Amino acid sequence: MNTRNLLLEIGTEEIPVAFIPDALDNLGLLAREKLDREHLTYEDVLTLGTPRRLVLFVRDLQDRQPDREEVITGPPAKLAFSSDGKPTKAGEGFARNHGVRVEDLHVEDSEKGLYIVLHRIVHGRDTGELLSEILPMVITAIPFSKTMRWGTENLRFARPIRWLVALYGKDIVPFSLAGVKTGFESRGHRFMAPGPIRISSDLESYIKALERAFVLVDPSARRNRLLQESQNAAAFVRGNVLSDNELVDINTYLTEFPSAVCGSFDKRFLALPRDVLITCMREHQKYFAVVDDKGDLMPHFVAVNNTRSPRPELICKGHERVIRARLSDADFFFKEDLKRPLEEFIPGLSGMIFHQRIGTVLDKIHRVKALARYLAEQLAKDNISVIERAAWLCKADLLTEMVGEFPSLQGIIGREYALLSGESREVADAIEEHYMPVRSDGKLPGSLSGALLSIADKMDTICGTIAIGLKPSGTADPYGLRRLALGVLHIIEERSLSFSLKALIAEASHRLENQFSDISKGLTGDVITFLKRRFFYDFTARGIDHDLVEAATRVEFDDVQDCVLRLKALASVRSMPEFEPLSIAFKRVMNILKGFEGGTVNPSLLEEMEEKALYEVYISVEKKVGVFFQGREYEQALVTLLSLKPQVDSFFDHVMVMTDNLDVRANRLALLWSIACLFSRIGDLSAINITG
Repeated sequence: MNTRNLLLEIGTEEIPVAFIPDALDNLGLLAREKLDREHLTYEDVLTLGTPRRLVLFVRDLQDRQPDREEVITGPPAKLAFSSDGKPTKAGEGFARNHGVRVEDLHVEDSEKGLYIVLHRIVHGRDTGELLSEILPMVITAIPFSKTMRWGTENLRFARPIRWLVALYGKDIVPFSLAGVKTGFESRGHRFMAPGPIRISSDLESYIKALERAFVLVDPSARRNRLLQESQNAAAFVRGNVLSDNELVDINTYLTEFPSAVCGSFDKRFLALPRDVLITCMREHQKYFAVVDDKGDLMPHFVAVNNTRSPRPELICKGHERVIRARLSDADFFFKEDLKRPLEEFIPGLSGMIFHQRIGTVLDKIHRVKALARYLAEQLAKDNISVIERAAWLCKADLLTEMVGEFPSLQGIIGREYALLSGESREVADAIEEHYMPVRSDGKLPGSLSGALLSIADKMDTICGTIAIGLKPSGTADPYGLRRLALGVLHIIEERSLSFSLKALIAEASHRLENQFSDISKGLTGDVITFLKRRFFYDFTARGIDHDLVEAATRVEFDDVQDCVLRLKALASVRSMPEFEPLSIAFKRVMNILKGFEGGTVNPSLLEEMEEKALYEVYISVEKKVGVFFQGREYEQALVTLLSLKPQVDSFFDHVMVMTDNLDVRANRLALLWSIACLFSRIGDLSAINITG
């Protein structure tokens, strides 16, 4: 079967940076889904893009659907044919609806009985014809967080569509969207080569044609040029671009042909805190900071432009005017904020609403301080005063001029102001760290005080938000609770913190009662379930099997660190040859024990040699694993428990558990229950999926 390349280019007004990566991912996924559904084979699907175009390339797409046999099941045979074999109205109607004769129908036996069945060959359609239907559906199905309409069109898209290229081999795939028809012509760079460009479906030729028109359509090529240009610009002042991958990505999707210049600013601004300087450069202007060989900031910046100017010095002067104004503002805000110590901002937080039903930010500070002390009394008694002081000051910077202008500096500037107000470094660090991690995979707090304050702050938000019925649903998570939950779990794991989640939630509920009294009795269960789901998501995303996570959490999910250790033990031991056979035996044990409430083994009631042998090895193993359980050495405990396998197998082969003698039966059940309890200290093995 012959193949051809498919090239689709959606030309638009400039699409917002944040939309482009997801749009390209979804464009590829949607294309694969539609092509697969039509049974069309291809070698590969690629997506490329710039602010003005989203591009789909499908390599070696077959030019025709394969013929396929279609099997259609009709009504039961007894309804389709009478007792003398003549077709009924039901049988004739089925044949007529599918455009065949009654003679073409067959009677076949199935699990439900005899049914009439139609076998027919469906001839494949030309791919070009199918693409005229598929591509408009793919384009209109691309999801965006915000869309718009333009002119008199009803179509909604991220930005107005200005041109469409759809080529299958040498042929145009004919369709139109929003009044725009497909054709051969793309567009070059908006300023440096704005005219139309005739392109082909050959990927290499397409990329080169756009490059000649000052468009680097491949994001990776554009990124490489941006990095090289930026470093070359910084080299003029013997500096280096401060590493910032997120800012590199932003500039990559802001430009089609990046060009960089290095500008400078007054050295006096270097007196500002480092993070303030960096934020001023990157927040609004998307400038890179420049550092020397020691990593210290230099009075320079690198700006990335979307055009290559013959007079870069003029471009540079324009950037310098802009950054001078930004830094002057920051310098003013900084000096204004320093006119009073950080603590004096706190009373004003009584007028800042955290949530109408949960109270003000000052109310939240009181709750967080209490929760942080509760955790410190268990996990950091020597740090109680530091943690309480940091909790009291942790939100004070929200009312500073600096955070008002640069919200991303909250916590960071709080640390700086705390130090300048005479607070200890431990308190200042905890103030910054209590926001960490700011992303699900972000940096975690570096100090124990910061870690406990972060947990307290996040758990207060989680409990309060769920208490008023604002639990995340679907993709909606306006308060970022999923990210906060992952942050709590990651801090606990990284710090090996052991405490009761249920007790912490109860403490948080008690504090919330000061804001509203109708706290649901089910709040603890709701929060635990929510955190457990994030735990599932986190560990399965790391590659841990879903059934192992289920086995560990089903037993207990109150001490998260303990659950982590048990899960890792299960994952480590699963590959051992004894594990799965013993899991099968454990499932059998749990089935037998249904309804049994537990009991103590009476050795005098052990009759069979095999049950006596199992009891003896159980007593020996129980002592060994007891030591391992105390030290949370769950992998060693599990390996030791695996040694029960031969005796368990022999027990089931030779001993009748459900004997008529009720005392002996109860004794045998108690023996199995005792063994199951040992395993259940680690995980519920009945949740484990057995291969084969």
